This record gives sequence, structure tokens and C-alpha cells, in this order.
Amino acid sequence: MEPIFPLHEEVVSRFCGYPVCVVMNDGSRHVGILSSCTGGKVLLNAEAGGHEVNVTQTQPAVSKKKKGGKGKKELQPKAALPEAQTQAYPYDPYYYAPQPYYPWGRALALDFALVAFLFLLL
Repeated sequence: MEPIFPLHEEVVSRFCGYPVCVVMNDGSRHVGILSSCTGGKVLLNAEAGGHEVNVTQTQPAVSKKKKGGKGKKELQPKAALPEAQTQAYPYDPYYYAPQPYYPWGRALALDFALVAFLFLLL
């Protein structure tokens, strides 16, 4: 393990593509492949799937229908969502969908101002 010193973006960016250990000011450690160091950010493992996954929960749209007196509103769903159908059988135990393996983990962006130490892993 070799320390990368001084901690300047120009110096750190020379080590792109190498495995590094980033120690933050709060003591947390992150290990990964250094992808880039620009704009005040240190980016690790960008090749390992740098896209963000958006997980949202969808709910049926609700329309407000006024009925009768003043201020009374009744909520009615516009359309019902189709029910999920599951099938327990047949199960194919021999089906294998290969997925990429990233031993260093997911993509991670760290603020360069919060980096205390940066080590090159040999």
C-alpha cells in the first residue's frame, strides 16, 4: 500500500484504473478502482454499472368527484391495476442468466474535500 501524496486532482487523476483505498475525514474507508478525479469528486468503480437505479412505487390515479353538498368530496380510483399472477411450477433449476461480477462493488462518488488519505493498493 503506497500513499498518494499530495492530494491534488492532477496528482490523483494519474492513478485512474488502479485499485485504491480512500480514507475519509470521518474514518470511513472505501476500496475500489479509481475511475476519475475531476470537479471536486473522486469516482470509484464507474465501469461497474455507474447508472442509477430508480425505484418508484406506482399507485393508481385518483379522481375527485363532487357529490351533493358543499365541501364533500368522494375519492374514486380511475383504473384498477392488474393483479400479479405467479406460477410456482414449472421451475427450471438449470436456467442460469449470467450477470457481470464486480468484486469492488457499485459505482461511488466521493467529495474530494472530505478525503483524508488516499492509498494505492499494490
